[in-house]
Amino acid sequence: MSQLSNHNSPEKELRADLGLISALSLVVGMVLGAGAFMKPPAVLAAAGDFNLALAAWAIGGLFSISGGLTLCELGVMFPRTGGIFVYLEEIYGPKVAFLYGWMISVIFGPALVGALTGYFSSVFCLLFNIPDSYSGVVGAGALGFIACVNSIGVKEAGYLQTVATFCKLIPIVLLAVFGILKGNGQVAIFGASGGGIATTAPFSVAILATLFAYDGWAQVASVAGEIKNPSKVLPKAIIGGISFLIIVYISINIAMFNIFPVSEMVALGHDASSIAAQRMFGLMGGNLIAVGIMISILGGLNGYIMTLSRTIYIMGKRGQIFGASILSKIDNDSNSPVNAILMLVTSSYIYCRLLDADKLSDIAMFSVWLFYLLAFIGVIIARKTHADVPRSYKVLCYPVVPLIAIGGAIYVIYGMLSYQFLNGIISIGLTLAGLPLYYYLNRSEKKVNLFSKLKTKYVVGIGALLVIGLLTLFVQVVDNREEITVGIVPQFAPFAYEDQNGKLTGFDIELINIIAEKADLKVNYRMVSLEYIFEAVNHDYADIAICSLSVTPERQKSVNFTKPYIEKGGLALLARQGASIQGVKDLAGKVAGVPQGSTSEVFIRNNSNARIQVFQSNLDMIQAFNQGWIDVIAFDKLTLEYFISQKMLAYPVELQVIHQEDYAIAFSNKNKAIGEKINKIISDMRKNGELEALYQKWFNNVSI
Repeated sequence: MSQLSNHNSPEKELRADLGLISALSLVVGMVLGAGAFMKPPAVLAAAGDFNLALAAWAIGGLFSISGGLTLCELGVMFPRTGGIFVYLEEIYGPKVAFLYGWMISVIFGPALVGALTGYFSSVFCLLFNIPDSYSGVVGAGALGFIACVNSIGVKEAGYLQTVATFCKLIPIVLLAVFGILKGNGQVAIFGASGGGIATTAPFSVAILATLFAYDGWAQVASVAGEIKNPSKVLPKAIIGGISFLIIVYISINIAMFNIFPVSEMVALGHDASSIAAQRMFGLMGGNLIAVGIMISILGGLNGYIMTLSRTIYIMGKRGQIFGASILSKIDNDSNSPVNAILMLVTSSYIYCRLLDADKLSDIAMFSVWLFYLLAFIGVIIARKTHADVPRSYKVLCYPVVPLIAIGGAIYVIYGMLSYQFLNGIISIGLTLAGLPLYYYLNRSEKKVNLFSKLKTKYVVGIGALLVIGLLTLFVQVVDNREEITVGIVPQFAPFAYEDQNGKLTGFDIELINIIAEKADLKVNYRMVSLEYIFEAVNHDYADIAICSLSVTPERQKSVNFTKPYIEKGGLALLARQGASIQGVKDLAGKVAGVPQGSTSEVFIRNNSNARIQVFQSNLDMIQAFNQGWIDVIAFDKLTLEYFISQKMLAYPVELQVIHQEDYAIAFSNKNKAIGEKINKIISDMRKNGELEALYQKWFNNVSI
């Protein structure tokens, strides 16, 4: 007889209110979150190639479907609320199940919900121009709202999940459809399909990144006891939900590959989706994506709070957690585990305010995949140890599908230990720290007397201190300085770009960081497409903007400029040696490549008879020049010199200066006080030689 049969079944008190639509929404809603927008560049960076990146998404989906199909068999065998907790207890016994419940209650649940709360707060504050000091209030409001809905009842929480799932699909569909139909066709020729980036990471890292974006599919099993006819609904929900997500993720990636070349997409990182939306829909497109991300995170919060609170409830029902008598209660009006929900929300908020969400998320993911592996193996074990248990559903193509799931889990664990070894060890340590509590809570029943009563207390105390100590290693230091939002275009090396480690660097970036330090300001960089950078300043999307911005009479009509930080820079023509192009007058009948929205585009249109080819990406423009599709490039002289110094051009070239310009920082009338403060700092830096020294550092000892 199984261990679980000795426990009272809590599902007699929980209503089976979730149908197929709600279950599908739960799978899609929990999985389809910020990862849909933020993970494509990370996968591409690890894969290094367009085709390999798509393969990684497909394989990650295959692993997830295999895992979902595998867990379905356990779900219909033991259709009780608790999901993997119940499976592990049935197959491996109460100790392993307890460690899983401990890990979910103390590590995975609060860390993941806390991280999502932090992400929601940051996006919300950025979108509505709310100071970061109010992020705690925003996070508390989001958690309070979700907790309230879940406390009313599981049916209402299911409705919220359905609404959030459909709402979040709107920006995703817009991004995917318009990106595929209206993306820059040149990218397919010069960037995404034809080029790659250097990477030292094995393919497993790319798959690992996709699995993070797919994570959440297993949590639907936690509410199996509240799903109508789980033997039919649960498999359909997981298979249908994940299959739909594979199509969504691959569509988003194809759309983004049609908008960006490989290197630019990797350089933009998490901001790639916002820049893509700006290029398709204008400046407001970035706000649309921000709303989509916000709704996605809210749906994820709802799904995780709904499911993970059930695991805490089960732990309380079995007396396997402190405060069990409180956490095991079901509210009479809503039939929901309100106390467990409140515990999860409270601990998540504490994590959100005190802990480094990214590091904790890595630790949480490693922890949960260890138990996923045990659950997948458990299906094979259960075929022998629980052969008499009725199975209205069995894994298709057994044992191939479970073996694929097991192989995928091992692959994930290998990837994490290979590249995040310390986080993996901390995760294992935190999980095993639950063992002293297990022995303490079960000492009478199991008559375990390994230590005296006094020593047992010390063991429990040390275990608790170990957990607290390891977690507080990641405490964030809150920066309360006034924040300034700086609009940049991170593709103009050596002015502003991301290095190989993804760190934002360049002359403009270092200058702004120095100015912020002198003015006691905190900088928040916001990526903006060049053609919308002045619109961003005028619509409060950014307080100031910098990116080798030339001061022209036309631009001065819409924005203000500080004093120049580079004087007498200039535009230049880049042509192949022997092309007999000495100046603008020689461009008649030639094809000239220019960046969209740049002063070089305006200058060439007004002063030559050249055929103009506009580019949104510098990398596209260089590729076109190297392939002979354009005859010359008209662009900033310093940037063109950087292209030459980095040996990015395939042929010997000549450079001709065609127009002098001054570069300054743009700001709106609303931010004149900031502009005056920056003017004073620039003047002081010029007087004491700091500006000259910074220029010499980045521009090959050319005097200002």
